[in-house]
Amino acid sequence: MVERHGLRLAGAARAALDMARRELNPRAIAEIIDAVVSARLCTPMELREELRVSSRRGTALVRQALCHLYPT
Repeated sequence: MVERHGLRLAGAARAALDMARRELNPRAIAEIIDAVVSARLCTPMELREELRVSSRRGTALVRQALCHLYPT
């Protein structure tokens, strides 16, 4: 979490993953992930770390897309 002007905001990795987790279209999930990394808002490693510490609910397609786009 990031705090700006007294408001608690999610960081780019968390926001992107929250959005991607609600998506059912694998192509759209990949586009979300690629967009935040391409815009240098976060790194693939930051996305992986956020997945590690957050709820696993709804992450299967997100994990697949992340591994496909940015294999380790």
